[in-house]
Amino acid sequence: MGAYELKPVFSRGELSPKLHSRADLEHFKTGLKECQNFMVMRQGGLTRRPGTQFVQEVKDSSRPARFIPFIFSASQAYMLVFNAGVIRVYTLGGRVGSVEVAHPYADADLFQLDFDQTNDVLDITHKGYQPRRVKRQSDTSWTIETVNFRFGPFLPVNDTSTTLTPNGTGNPIPKMTSNTAPSGIAAASGTALGAPWNVFDRDAGTAWHSAAGGDGWISYTFPTPHIVVGYAVQATSGLVTGTPVTDRAPKSWTFEGSNDGANWTVLDSQYAQSNWSAGEARYFRFTNTTAYTGYRINVTSNNGGGFVTIGELTFTEDPATAPVVTITASSTTGINGSTGFSADDEGRIIALLGSNAVYRSFVITAVTSSTVVQAKLDDAPLPLAQGTLQWRLGAWGATPGWPAHIATFEQRKVYARTDAQPSGIWATRTGGYGRELDFSVSVPVKDDDAISFTLTDVNEIQWIAEGPDLLIGTAGAARTMGRDSPNLPFSANNFRQSLASTHASQAIRPAKVGNSTIFVSSFGKALREFVQGETGVGYATPDISVLSDHLFASGIVEVTYAQEPDSVIWLPNGRGDLIGLTYEKDQSIAGMHRHLMGGEGFVESCATMPGQCRNEVWLIVRRMIGGVSRRSIERMAAPFEAATAGPDKAWYLDCALQYGGAPATGVTGLSHLEGRRVGILADGAREADQIVTDGTVSLASGRPAETITVGLPYTSRVRLMPSPASAGDGSGLGRRKKIISARIDFLATGSLRVGQDEATAEEIVPRHTSDDLGTAAPLVTGFYDARPQTSWGDKGELVLTADGPLPATIRSITLNTDPEP
Repeated sequence: MGAYELKPVFSRGELSPKLHSRADLEHFKTGLKECQNFMVMRQGGLTRRPGTQFVQEVKDSSRPARFIPFIFSASQAYMLVFNAGVIRVYTLGGRVGSVEVAHPYADADLFQLDFDQTNDVLDITHKGYQPRRVKRQSDTSWTIETVNFRFGPFLPVNDTSTTLTPNGTGNPIPKMTSNTAPSGIAAASGTALGAPWNVFDRDAGTAWHSAAGGDGWISYTFPTPHIVVGYAVQATSGLVTGTPVTDRAPKSWTFEGSNDGANWTVLDSQYAQSNWSAGEARYFRFTNTTAYTGYRINVTSNNGGGFVTIGELTFTEDPATAPVVTITASSTTGINGSTGFSADDEGRIIALLGSNAVYRSFVITAVTSSTVVQAKLDDAPLPLAQGTLQWRLGAWGATPGWPAHIATFEQRKVYARTDAQPSGIWATRTGGYGRELDFSVSVPVKDDDAISFTLTDVNEIQWIAEGPDLLIGTAGAARTMGRDSPNLPFSANNFRQSLASTHASQAIRPAKVGNSTIFVSSFGKALREFVQGETGVGYATPDISVLSDHLFASGIVEVTYAQEPDSVIWLPNGRGDLIGLTYEKDQSIAGMHRHLMGGEGFVESCATMPGQCRNEVWLIVRRMIGGVSRRSIERMAAPFEAATAGPDKAWYLDCALQYGGAPATGVTGLSHLEGRRVGILADGAREADQIVTDGTVSLASGRPAETITVGLPYTSRVRLMPSPASAGDGSGLGRRKKIISARIDFLATGSLRVGQDEATAEEIVPRHTSDDLGTAAPLVTGFYDARPQTSWGDKGELVLTADGPLPATIRSITLNTDPEP
């Protein structure tokens, strides 16, 4: 009498050879010795991987290509293909018109690109390039542009004896000594004390006091038109008899421009500017491309005093026309590793501490020598043109390097890792990632100010990702940045970094799966899960691939995730195989499966995006076609659903196309498969394989068909773990046994072969003698008894294979084995 062994679930997928004798583990019972081109379903069964649709060959097949998804919403998603110096756009299984946007990235850099999307803007980073943005104006209108940034970020403050001295303040308004001298005209709606020019005299101790009331305007008119893009309002630092300074400071106003002094255009509006301190300056930036001669601040209310009082008003001119300031260093010490300024510093930010104890930013426009640069103001002007030891060079640029990684966290864009600061992190102001990145910091620091810090872990940052905290993978550990005080919001005044674990990462973009973040370990040969503790305190980073580590011996190239229909993490490996991990923690499903593409295809890139009723899996696959290496863009077909489709709609061929129309006996348009042997499914019936000649195949049967699918065949194979069944005298593992029979529970299965190996496997034929042999065979659902040709030396292993163009789903297997006595 044989021993019966039920296998109702295959939730662990293909197990490492290191576990093939671990019959004591629960994983042994739910694992497989081999799972090739079958997928573990989230319900625990197995189903054939669907085939792929051929979309298009890449622009230049001799050069590598990479996907980056562009997902505006679940209904508006695109796949961007970076290849041969351009971006092409795809959606709904095809290319979007003739869209082609040039990009600057070298072929060797494509797989080091990191990205993060907000609405219709995709931010891209790479350590060798200034950050860029891909923008969608419409389906057929796309652009890519560099991202500008202001007020930082900066390297640490100079700690050497080197002084930087500007020859000007950057203010386009001269230091006024009267309402008309030295040039221009200062004017006001009325004056109770002081004079209009006192607002432009570089001294906040002198001030303009409006006529009685809480409103009034003050203006400056240039001799020639200027493009002003910012201004700073400074409360007086002098004493005001009878009322606090803060009461007379402006509260609400408009900033306006005019070319005739009569017609004014509002350029900026401010409201509820309260809680001023004596001498405090507030800077405001706006977009303006029009040159005006006159500018004014038109105050509509103050903070309660009897007059409006302003200590200083300064302007920032558009850098294109702003005055040039020469900045001279006393030595090269402390500048670029003490080598001094270099040509690569052009475009870099430099900040000088003013006499008011506030840093002001300039942009270097030219490098004259190792100690002299030309620059233009990109901030409120300096109060005085004087030398300072307190200066900072920009943290980003061609010399220090550009940020390699990006994420969005707590309404901020966060950047990480440059060559000069491999463990540096920079977060914009709250919401400060519109047209420009805003890294400004107030004095004193405000909650919504930008954040810059260096990890205590000196190892290079490999990736960052959004989570309950900012998750950070480094070459030596896993870390987080989050709230210091959990009862207060995350802010520039309430943040801290923490060690999560000592498990290191590789520089591969992680994938978000539910509440977990899946990342690649430091040597690229394991997957780990970055997950918060069950109590919401602390983090863990367990290895979720240890049971199938052999699949990653050649390393991992990319990580992407398709939530529907089966919650699969997809990972191309270094051999060109496509590895899948069905991961459903709530159902205790974590099953590995490997996929070999038809036609010896080598998977180079994989990405996912929302599609119709599922997450689409897109692949770039390299194959030899006609003796030439070609790279094709392919989209994995939807899993077959017998409830909604007939066998004729099955898609289990790779790089395939499907004809639908009037009955035909052949298919054309197959030049992408020229010279290859292809499988054919005609109206749900398998046809004999053919060779594509001149882009055409004919049906061997000669029977016309309305739906014909043609593509590269692939073999799906499952090999069960050795049966541990025994005769009741201990474990049967390693002892001789034979399989008497196998009862297999199928769901909508076309064909399958069962045996001890592929050579002796027998096909399960779901036909009856009464069937019309000229039509498609019915798909099988239910139990089928197989009696494979086995022998005593088979160790109780069973192999199931499918290599045709039809689906196969296995719900359970019951083995009847005869163990050695």
